[in-house]
Amino acid sequence: MFSYLAYGICIQSEIPIPEFIPGQRGCDVTVHLDNDHTAIDYLPEEALNYPWGLKISLEESIVYIKEVAVFLVQSGNKIVVVPAQNASDLLIRFYLVGTVMATLLYQRGLLVLHGSVVNIHGGAVAFLGVSGQGKSSTSAAFLAQGYGFVTDDVAPVALSSKPVTITPGFPQMKLSRETAAALGYDYESLVLLHPEDEKRGYRFTQNFSQTPLPIHRIYVLADDPEFGIEPLNPRDSVMELVQHSRPTTLYQCGGTSHLLQCTALAKEHTIYRLKRPRDLSLLPELVKLVENHVSEQIQSALV
Repeated sequence: MFSYLAYGICIQSEIPIPEFIPGQRGCDVTVHLDNDHTAIDYLPEEALNYPWGLKISLEESIVYIKEVAVFLVQSGNKIVVVPAQNASDLLIRFYLVGTVMATLLYQRGLLVLHGSVVNIHGGAVAFLGVSGQGKSSTSAAFLAQGYGFVTDDVAPVALSSKPVTITPGFPQMKLSRETAAALGYDYESLVLLHPEDEKRGYRFTQNFSQTPLPIHRIYVLADDPEFGIEPLNPRDSVMELVQHSRPTTLYQCGGTSHLLQCTALAKEHTIYRLKRPRDLSLLPELVKLVENHVSEQIQSALV
């Protein structure tokens, strides 16, 4: 068994997951490899014709990726991987560390935001948006200025902690070729994540802490010809949080409990719309705008 730390939990795995941090402490979650069954044992035959399938619940979830694996996520503490014949280890890990872990965190009672998060002055600053909206490139611009990395794509919020915190994921983020070039990263040296995905993985050797951070700001990214930050009213804040969190982003309904979590977070923190042009050359200007906005919040808290 391999031991890892990710998303604030200890994972014992029968398969290597080099994206995660090696760990030694007690076990919270186990990852088992099941080579004795196939997808047909868990899914109706007609479902196997589709490229993917999801069934999300708090007790048991099924994540099916054609020609990759069936992932069974059980009660927030167990993942069973049923690989397809000749499945790529790379692709199994691609879905395991992202969608599957997001599902497990949802089962563990966390509000799982679909966002990229950085550490600014000891607090979590989250950028939410649909896929392709520029969450990772926005965070990467802050990392290029020396700020710390928290998590990319899967951002678990612990509403039970006071103050409310976001738990770091693992030290890797996705970068497109254009973003890597704009921020001075060597794209060719980045890690291949998926043979059909243009984005590659940048793995950190520093500026990554495993300590949960209190939330400083939450921004929803929006395209606009001009830069600007505007607070959302409570109703719109809840709607944005629902839209940009699991399981909604997995095309599933989280029900009343999910809505209540989003409402609780909106009561605790103002949600902002961050408007900016989609121009990578303007990322330094975006960083300055957010820096000033976060600093205002910190200064007001000290008064």
